[in-house]
Amino acid sequence: MMTSRTHTAEKETYRAKLALLEKQVRQVVVGNDHLVHRLLYGLFSDGQKNLGRTTCAHVLLLAYPGLGKTTAGETIAQLIGGVFRRIQLVADMLPSDILGAPVLENIDGKKEFTFLRGPIFSNSVLLDEINRAPPRTLSAALQAMAEGKVDMNHERYYIEEPFFVMATQNPLEQEGTYPLPEALLDRFSMRIIVDYLSETDEVALSEREESFATIALKPVMAQEEVVATRAFIRSNIYVDRASRAYAVRLVYATRPQAGGEDASLHRHCLRDLYVGDRSPVFVGCSPRTHLVLINLAKARAFLHGRDEVWYEDIQDLAFDVLNHRLVLDGTLLAQRAGRPLAYLDENLIEQGEKTFDLRDDVGFLRQVVRRLLRGVPTEATP
Repeated sequence: MMTSRTHTAEKETYRAKLALLEKQVRQVVVGNDHLVHRLLYGLFSDGQKNLGRTTCAHVLLLAYPGLGKTTAGETIAQLIGGVFRRIQLVADMLPSDILGAPVLENIDGKKEFTFLRGPIFSNSVLLDEINRAPPRTLSAALQAMAEGKVDMNHERYYIEEPFFVMATQNPLEQEGTYPLPEALLDRFSMRIIVDYLSETDEVALSEREESFATIALKPVMAQEEVVATRAFIRSNIYVDRASRAYAVRLVYATRPQAGGEDASLHRHCLRDLYVGDRSPVFVGCSPRTHLVLINLAKARAFLHGRDEVWYEDIQDLAFDVLNHRLVLDGTLLAQRAGRPLAYLDENLIEQGEKTFDLRDDVGFLRQVVRRLLRGVPTEATP
């Protein structure tokens, strides 16, 4: 059994490494604290679990062009070592372009098929403009993401850990793209909506831009250290029963189909958003949602220097975890068709409409749905 002193030394080593990792990221990424922190939470928390294997918490980055989402993802990938691949997705791409394919080779005078591994067999993968991939290719990529393996020609090939996928999506230029189905979006632990930089940050970016070409990034963590840090966070960050119940209750409150007390909770949270007897939510979140939320909250707590999850960890991550899993009523969305896409004030969640106790009635859900109804950058409405 690990002694307390050894445990403390190990914990401080991991925290020091993470602090150094974030410091190095800041050499390249100006501002965008929300994005950087969430990429780190995803990298160091558990995502999909399958047959005793666990991937990192994959993330989808949603933003207009030029906001630094690709730069941030690529920078973090370079700093954790291992193999990094950037895949630019296009409409005529085949599953084999991502997963790999059997090839005929001459081995010792005999022709045999061997599996040539595709770019998905990497520690960090950036799927650029994922909504440009056709459904057949997209489903193959997302299956590999969820299971951490590829089945080909009756053989199974595992992807080496850590396995972290960052996908980007441009809400503009919808011609030649394929809307991502809600069921496939659920494979991403978070959908991170990237906003514009502040004026101060853009000035700093302009001043630093000339020196970017001279920055030589070197890995600050080995891939084995990433896996070990994630395992340490999984096993040693404490989540009390009240915090777990809060995460579960928040997810339950998203479901209009639930019966009894759960249905009353949903209506209570969204009472001012109902249209007659119709809920603004068509389909609520699955049980996977609260598991993802708790795992990400562990990583957030650890990166903030704590050994236990607080309510604020769950509240801070809730929108990123819920926003792509809630299926809203199409009639309400149609009423908003043609309106310009706009962000809700980021301070609303922290400062606005505090007329309820978040812990008592999960009123935070109301703000999540309101933000979605008022418009975030998603696929344009035809």
